[in-house]
Amino acid sequence: MGDANAMPTAFLLTFLAAIGIGVAATVLLSRPRPSDNPEATPDVGVGTVQKIEEVVTVEVESVTGQRFTGRLCDDSVASALRPGAVLLVAFDPAAREHLSLADDMLAVRAAFDQMMVRKGLLTGHQVELIRHGTRSHGVVTAMRTTGETCEDHREVVLDVMVRRPAGGQFPAHETALVPASSMSKVSPGSVVYTYYRPHDESSVAIAVPPS
Repeated sequence: MGDANAMPTAFLLTFLAAIGIGVAATVLLSRPRPSDNPEATPDVGVGTVQKIEEVVTVEVESVTGQRFTGRLCDDSVASALRPGAVLLVAFDPAAREHLSLADDMLAVRAAFDQMMVRKGLLTGHQVELIRHGTRSHGVVTAMRTTGETCEDHREVVLDVMVRRPAGGQFPAHETALVPASSMSKVSPGSVVYTYYRPHDESSVAIAVPPS
C-alpha cells in the first residue's frame, strides 16, 4: 500500500497474532453502539485514530478493502487514545460513520482472516491450519528468498524440521510470506511456530510475526 493513509500491514499481522497465533497485543474493548437497524450485522475493520476533539476521528480500512472516515463517540476510552493509535472497530454498513470498538473476538478473527487472504499474505489453507491445526515448533534448516514481494513482506522457501507435541519430528517444505523486518527470524537454526494436521504432515503453515 503506497499512499499515506494506508495502514501498515505489520499492524494487521500483530492483531492477527494477538487473537490466534500467540503474540501479545493490547486492544481496547467496549460494547458496540446499538444500530438503528437491530437486524444489521456489524462489519469490522482496522481504524487509525486521526484526531481527538469532541469525538474521535478514525480512518478505517474494512475487510473488503474500503477506506473511509468514521467517528467514535465513547468518552470512556477517548482519554486513553492518541493520534496514530490502531483499533479494531465495528460499524453498521448502512451508517458506517458511527463507529464502536469491536468486542466480538470471533467476528474480529474471521474478519482478519478474510483480510489477510484478500491481501495475499495467507492462503485459505494456511488460515485453516493456523485456526484448527496442531500448534508446534519447527527449526529452520534451510531458507532461500524467491525475489517475490507482497506489501512489506518477502516470499521465502523454507525447509523446517517440525517437532510433534507427542514426540518425534518430521521434515516440511513450505513457501511463506515473512515481514521484511523479521527475515532474521527465518535464518537456518531459527525456531518458528508451525501448524499442521496430525494425520496429514504433507503441509504446514508457518507463522512469523513482525519485529
